[in-house]
Amino acid sequence: MLKQKIRQYFVNRCDEEYEKELANKNNAYANWYTSHKAELDRELKEKDHSEGATFSVEQVKYSHLRNYVISGTKKADIIIAVDDDGYLTDYAETMIRDFFAENPDIGMVYGDEDRIDERGGLCDPWLKSDWAPDTFLSTFYIGHVFAFRKTELLMINPGLRTADTFESRAKIEEDKDEEAKAAKTDLDDGMRAWIYGSFCMKLAQAEGGFTRRSGGKFPIGHIREVLYHATRKHNPWDSKLIHGSLTGRYSAESAATRLISIIIPSKDNPKVLASCIHSIEKYTESLPYELIIVDNGSSEENRKAVEALLASHNETGSALYLYEPMEFNFSAMCNLGASHANGELLLFLNDDIEIRRPEWLSYLSEKAKLPYVGCVGMKLLYPNSDIIQHAGVVNVHAGPIHKLQYLSNNEEHYFGFNKGVRNVIAVTGACLMIRTDLFRQVGGFDAGKFAVAFNDIDLCLKVFELGYYNVVRNNMYLYHHESLSRGDDRKDDVKSRRLSRELESLLAAHRPLFADDPFYHPYLVQDPAEREFTVSVEDVELRNPHYTEPEKLEKPLPEKWEDPVLKIGVEFANSVDRWLTGPLTDTAGEKSLTSGYYIRGYAFVINADQAVYERSILLRPENGTEPVYRLATDRAYRPDIADNLQNQIHDQLTGFGTVIRRNALPSGRYQVGMLAKDRTSRQRLVNWSDVILVIR
Repeated sequence: MLKQKIRQYFVNRCDEEYEKELANKNNAYANWYTSHKAELDRELKEKDHSEGATFSVEQVKYSHLRNYVISGTKKADIIIAVDDDGYLTDYAETMIRDFFAENPDIGMVYGDEDRIDERGGLCDPWLKSDWAPDTFLSTFYIGHVFAFRKTELLMINPGLRTADTFESRAKIEEDKDEEAKAAKTDLDDGMRAWIYGSFCMKLAQAEGGFTRRSGGKFPIGHIREVLYHATRKHNPWDSKLIHGSLTGRYSAESAATRLISIIIPSKDNPKVLASCIHSIEKYTESLPYELIIVDNGSSEENRKAVEALLASHNETGSALYLYEPMEFNFSAMCNLGASHANGELLLFLNDDIEIRRPEWLSYLSEKAKLPYVGCVGMKLLYPNSDIIQHAGVVNVHAGPIHKLQYLSNNEEHYFGFNKGVRNVIAVTGACLMIRTDLFRQVGGFDAGKFAVAFNDIDLCLKVFELGYYNVVRNNMYLYHHESLSRGDDRKDDVKSRRLSRELESLLAAHRPLFADDPFYHPYLVQDPAEREFTVSVEDVELRNPHYTEPEKLEKPLPEKWEDPVLKIGVEFANSVDRWLTGPLTDTAGEKSLTSGYYIRGYAFVINADQAVYERSILLRPENGTEPVYRLATDRAYRPDIADNLQNQIHDQLTGFGTVIRRNALPSGRYQVGMLAKDRTSRQRLVNWSDVILVIR
């Protein structure tokens, strides 16, 4: 009885410590911002600001902006427009001055923002993309702060009235009333709609924001730092600021009537293909289209079934069947279909796509026809569900990923990323539309390097590199029976190796776009397993790491400690530089090894109170059992792991991460494991992963 009471006392202490640690780490963004701001302050202190200091600057609240712009008063060189509900960060003005000094050809810039909660803490970071014209047309993502040169006012007519109208006393009183109202109401009032629909729209047009980029440079600037602390969270997708005159929302009139060639690669899949074609027939009413089916060698029975299917379709439409036996090569099949296309627009469509929404084709063509737009895709959901499969591709350092995959479309994710229309670096080839002339300009799909995978990403990146903007329409969705035709390549060793080779080719061909995706903020998480948009807290810490010294164990670990009840998942074990800059890091070079090695992952004990366990990372030679090295590690906040666990207690801090110096261990290959020590008893648990850390 006494032993139980003593143990319960220690359990309670462990639980209390855990709750305090969780409360601190739960506010991960505020902690990140504090560390990041200290680093930013050091950089700004060392920087020469003399050129930017020559600009005069004036800060104008949104509620006063219209009167300020159209008045005849003398204006500052730089005007910083800010929402009434919040304030600039202490470094914002300096960074804006510096930006305009360093970019003399840019006349408008915006920045990132966050929110101050009711207790005065920082939360809800809104880390935005670089200039995204179609996102802008869909919502006012510029948000609560932007700045412009006074010279820009000479290029636009920002309102229906000019300074002459101030001669009317009635107009002055009217403006005062509007300003007072704007300061008290939300974003959907007329004053702020003017800021978006009239003023910023005309600034963007004057800057060339809706034309193909020249030299790859964005015409409107983005300062990738938090410049504004808002007092309320901006919800861009519920705003009435968006008017019918803007092309971010679908307009039947703006979808040009022109022939569209729908190219569908398909083999030995007549039933699936029939379902796809019937859904096209049912839900495509207004636009003319032709079907081009590319078959790389179906059986005779299936070939006849497809021929009969297309004969039936040809009674009401146009269809071409290209039967050419060959080894599966998605790129070659799509290129073959495109070479026979008569349409001004090409739509590459998987045969396992199912359409259930009218005007879907017009949604795609409305954007694809625009001269500054490249590839256009659409949100894809898993069949008969609200689960997202594709809402736009993001490039992280390790490769392209489908952000938000497996999450619910009924929820709003990261300031509406899964809503409206959005510019992204790439879209999936399961549904990809592009102008025929542009497709031919970039040479089509690369059948040599990307026979099966990443051909769609490569195409999109080639198009982007020519200055075009790729678009995903997340205000419309289709259903995709993913890999129904071919299966999952990752489950086949040969196919998996080919997948790895094609990924390496993709990264090498477009190295800069994996170091920096302009539509995915560099401070957001780079972990390809993370589907949500979260700030990469660990990256700041890894740039100035606290090293752990390995402890060489004098005695071997007892075999009886090994127990699969301790689950360990090692997500990364490599150089710090490889984590920060991606797989293209030259890990054989001196520079890449100066920061040491990073090990991170998660671990938990099944059906237990995780708070009582003190965990340590273990390393042992791959081909032997000794010596074993022990590394102390902190607990890391991992709500994503907790969401997938059941019957666990205190499971929010299951993550771990440790950095060791370059020369902390002898060179060799080390298997990564975990030791969990119960601080309330004598229980010790050990388990080993299959991950190897290579020390050079």
